[in-house]
Amino acid sequence: MIQTSTVSYPTSHKSALFHDLLEDDLDIFGDDEGLFDFRHTPKVTTMPDYVASRKPCEDFEDFESVLKSCQADLKHGKRKIKDFKNEQQIDVGYFFVLNGILVYVAEVEERKLDKSGKMNARLRCIFENGTESDMLLRSLAAELYKNGKRITENHGNVNAALQKSLGAIIEEDKETGFIYVLKSKSSREEIASLDNLYKIGYSRTAVAERIKHAAKKPTYLMAEVEYVAGWKCYNMNTQKFEQLIHNFFGSSCLNIDVFDEKGKRYTPREWFIAPYEVIEKAIALIISGEVVKYRYDVDEERIVGR
Repeated sequence: MIQTSTVSYPTSHKSALFHDLLEDDLDIFGDDEGLFDFRHTPKVTTMPDYVASRKPCEDFEDFESVLKSCQADLKHGKRKIKDFKNEQQIDVGYFFVLNGILVYVAEVEERKLDKSGKMNARLRCIFENGTESDMLLRSLAAELYKNGKRITENHGNVNAALQKSLGAIIEEDKETGFIYVLKSKSSREEIASLDNLYKIGYSRTAVAERIKHAAKKPTYLMAEVEYVAGWKCYNMNTQKFEQLIHNFFGSSCLNIDVFDEKGKRYTPREWFIAPYEVIEKAIALIISGEVVKYRYDVDEERIVGR
């Protein structure tokens, strides 16, 4: 699932400055020494999988204030350090801690399916020690799973002008809801027998609250549901999202009638038969805006180009 790449870099071609930058993983901001020392995540000062692709960041002064602001937010409790759990958490304007070093994702190129059929993209990552890397999204994810953390957002304290110019989510952006994926716990044979049956929906309220009484609602097939995954969305047009989902997975939409407690018949239209890995890729394509370039092949159960 995870793809990494290694490029050899002859030592004889390194300048003294370049060598010092790569070898020095201390916090360049001085007062924050020890900020990223984790009890269960030992600090490591080498990253052999992609260290050869790191180089001095020539415009580091453009990012220094953003990195400092993030450090200050952490000190004052305005941001928190959390476990890294999902590649969807990697996007422009987000911060991570990798091997004890603060990392800022400054750029994300067009997301594309790689040779293994996984969604990937080239990144521009700025490290707090003054270096940068053009690693792949899945390479960064692989390292974060092994020895990294994510840092939660704080919209109020970061340099808004710089963040907006870099495409990050800022205070002016509107949090509109959550895309979520659910699995049915129905005992009905025609439902329980479908291994790849999922509900793909959108909620303006917390998903846990939304599904609290699922067993009494036709849209949830009159049964309890299992929460599978969710994505927080900003500036999302609900109707556009629903239209894109139905256009993409329409041919695999579940066609079944359910009846509420009063005997009224319903035909829910948010349940689709597709592998979860495919659904995850499709949602990533919708969020990135690239979904119009692809379609879902029902027979092969995979995403293909148009």
